Amino acid sequence: MLGTTYYHQTIRKYVAVFGTLFNDINIQRTNSSGVIVERIKVPIAYESKDKMLLRVRRGSKADESIGTSLPRMGFDLNAITYDPTRKLNTIGRTYAANNATGSTKLMKQYNPVPYNFDFTLSAMVDSSEDGAQIFEQIVPFFTPEFAVSVNLVPSMNVVPDISIVLQDVSIEDSYEGEYSLSGSVKREIIWTLNFMIKGFIYPDVKSGSVTKKVLVHLRTTEDDPAVPEYITLEDSTDFTTNYMLFEDDPVVRILNESSTDAALAGIKSRITTIPGANDVVASDDFGYSQTTEFFDPPIESNVTTGLDVNL
Repeated sequence: MLGTTYYHQTIRKYVAVFGTLFNDINIQRTNSSGVIVERIKVPIAYESKDKMLLRVRRGSKADESIGTSLPRMGFDLNAITYDPTRKLNTIGRTYAANNATGSTKLMKQYNPVPYNFDFTLSAMVDSSEDGAQIFEQIVPFFTPEFAVSVNLVPSMNVVPDISIVLQDVSIEDSYEGEYSLSGSVKREIIWTLNFMIKGFIYPDVKSGSVTKKVLVHLRTTEDDPAVPEYITLEDSTDFTTNYMLFEDDPVVRILNESSTDAALAGIKSRITTIPGANDVVASDDFGYSQTTEFFDPPIESNVTTGLDVNL
C-alpha cells in the first residue's frame, strides 16, 4: 500500500549484534590456594527470563542436563518506542553509487526514523561469585553507553555507530525446595541488566539519475550591454569582514537574471560542465570538462527542448 516491498533486516541485525556482545563471557573457579580449577563459558540464548527460569526448574525434555545447567544467560527484545529527540529532517536524503557494471544510476534513500529498542539480559547463576564475575565483565564497557558499528543497509554503505545504553541492574536471590536439613535446596540468583539500543529504521532504496550536464547562464538586463546590472556579493579581505565591497575595491559579482522584459534578459554567456568521457557511471569520481561561450547579441534557451533561440 505504501510503496515497494523491501526488508533491510534491521531488527534482526540489532538482535544479533546485542547477543554477540555477550557470547564470550567466561567464569573461573579457584580452589582455596587461588589456583584455577575450572573454567566455564557461559552459554547465551535468545529467551526471556521467565522462559529461562522455567527451563532451569523443570528441565528440558530433550536434554535435561543442558536445561538445568548453571550458569547461563538469556536476552530478549521487549519494547520498541519512537524517539522524537533524535528525529532527522524528513526530506533529507543520502546517496550512494550503484556499483553494477555499466550502471548510470545513483541510489538514494530518505533519512531513517529513530527508534529505541529495549533489551533485557538475564544471567542465572547458583552462586554469588559467578554472578559477580559476569557483572564485572560487562558493566565497565558501558559508561553508560557503548557504541558499535552495524552494517544496516549494505547497498547504501550505511554503517552507523549505534549506541547501546545500560539503564539499570537488579538482582533476585531465591531458592527452590524446602528449607530443611533433609530437603533438597537449589539456589537461584538472577542478575537482570536492562539495555536500550538507540537505533534507526530505514526506508526503501530508490534509484536516481546521474547529473551529466550543468548549464550556467549569465544574463544582462540593460539596453547597453556595456552597463550590465550586477548582484554584488559580500566578501572578506584582511581589512573588511562580511561587509559589502564597493566600486574601488575588488568586487565579487554575478549577473542578475531578473527582468520584466525577456528581451533585455538575454543570455550573454554560458558555462557548460559535463563529466569526462569515461566518468559517466555512478561508481566513478566524475572528472569533468568545462567550456565557456559568449553571445552577442544575446540568445534565449528553450527549457523544454534545450535548444537555443535568437531574440
